[in-house]
Amino acid sequence: MSNSLQKLKEGAENRSVLIIDDDTELASSLSRILKVFFKEYVIANDGEEAFSLFTERADTNPFSLIITDLELPKMGGLRLIRQIRSIAPNQPIMILSAHDEAQYMAEAIRLNVQNYLLKPLSMPKLFESLEKVFSIEIPVLHTNNIETDKVTGWKTFNALADRIQTLEGKTITLMRMHLNQLSNITTLVGEMYANEYLHELSLVLQSLIFDLSGEFYRTGSDEFCLALEGNKIEEALTLANTMVSVVRYFHTSDQGIILNSTLSVGIAYGKETVLLHSALALEKVNNRQVGGVCQHTFTQESNDIVMNKSREVLRMIFNALNDENIVPFFQTIKDVNSQEPLIMDSVVRIRKDEKLFGPETFLNLAKEMGQLAMITRSMIRNTLEISQTFPPEQLVCISLSSYDLSDEGLLPYIRFWLERYQILPEKIIFQLTEGIEMLNSKQISSYIKDLQSSGHKIILNNFGSGQCNLSNLLLLKPDYIRLHPDLIQKIETQSAYLTIIEKMVEIIHLVGAKAIASQVSTPLQISLIRQIKIDYMETINANSPFEVKCD
Repeated sequence: MSNSLQKLKEGAENRSVLIIDDDTELASSLSRILKVFFKEYVIANDGEEAFSLFTERADTNPFSLIITDLELPKMGGLRLIRQIRSIAPNQPIMILSAHDEAQYMAEAIRLNVQNYLLKPLSMPKLFESLEKVFSIEIPVLHTNNIETDKVTGWKTFNALADRIQTLEGKTITLMRMHLNQLSNITTLVGEMYANEYLHELSLVLQSLIFDLSGEFYRTGSDEFCLALEGNKIEEALTLANTMVSVVRYFHTSDQGIILNSTLSVGIAYGKETVLLHSALALEKVNNRQVGGVCQHTFTQESNDIVMNKSREVLRMIFNALNDENIVPFFQTIKDVNSQEPLIMDSVVRIRKDEKLFGPETFLNLAKEMGQLAMITRSMIRNTLEISQTFPPEQLVCISLSSYDLSDEGLLPYIRFWLERYQILPEKIIFQLTEGIEMLNSKQISSYIKDLQSSGHKIILNNFGSGQCNLSNLLLLKPDYIRLHPDLIQKIETQSAYLTIIEKMVEIIHLVGAKAIASQVSTPLQISLIRQIKIDYMETINANSPFEVKCD
């Protein structure tokens, strides 16, 4: 930091901060740190609450600083900032987010955000950001003292974003580069070796642009950009292919350890959108193992049906998240014998223009673009809210994928909304969508154990497909096991399947679980699953799935 902590404390008696994050533990931890520099700190857990707190005192006693996450219930962080900016253009705002994608940062710059901090939070970065906020009368996200990366000596993302923001009619050609094996080097042999390799490689790359006027930026742990003034597409393509070849054969050798990698390069030309277009070009490099080069062109952009469709879906997801149109629909899981409903199975739908779209429309793209966590959280909150309208004995099922269970903040998020709605954990069942294979990950297996220890029941999905690790099954001890729906569809016509499924049901009962049959559609199927002692079923009918609305 450029100033001491003592200097940061000066004036604390006149300062207030609004902290906005739905992770209550993180917000509380941050408030304990910030109370040294602020007389008053206020915590909001969603965007609507934050905006209400802001407007209440905007005219009389405005907050000295607002720190907000991007992924918030009820109103997203970027939308919240835009609304605040419409009232108070000079309100100091900082973002604290797990998202480090360039498009988020570029939008933050356009909104004059003072800084963009990444989770997990770095204390030195936080203190440096506070210094800037306290020392500038009307702060904006410009770096007068340009940060440089210690390993490469190149400027960082903020400097590149500033440059793009102030192009004023000029254009640049941007080469966006991904060093494909750098993260593996860091993980397997350590950061020191990775940094030494990267430092030497950066000198080599720098030497290749001797006849071009360009500037390098380190924009991520394994991502870099080279900015060239004007339309230099042809020169960039030649240079990119040279760099790919050089990196492929460049290696360092220290203490008997040989390190090398490959390079992927995406090239774009333009103004404000050049960051996004270079990212799209980089994503289209076919083989990350051997590296390669791809150029983004406007002709390609307009003619690429897949790309245009993806953008349409991404806009639908964005609007649905902002407008609270991630909607839980429900299917009933009934007792096979009594036909009494046991579980309300929540399935995700997006509502757009009074039409409903199922997960097959958007879920894979959401996962690839890093937006699945936001959809899952919205589904959890909305499902828990609706579950209050069900009878006390009614159980509710929410599906979680391995992607969801890699989110360390998900369990605190679940606990927060359970407490908010005063729902017992025993009422909520979590279904593991990929089935028993999810347990191959120790991290995910541990997460599931945490859910079970909190009182939640577990449904194991798609039993009878893929691998079946009996040890993992006995270790997990799920409450329910759902048979793969393809098996149920064949029991009417193939008697061998009926015998096999009967044995599978015996195994399910031996491990202490109940068997669930999915997509049951005919009276004969119901009769057969009753015969082989399947416990519960989820039927297909004209009324399923159905929407439940809160009063």
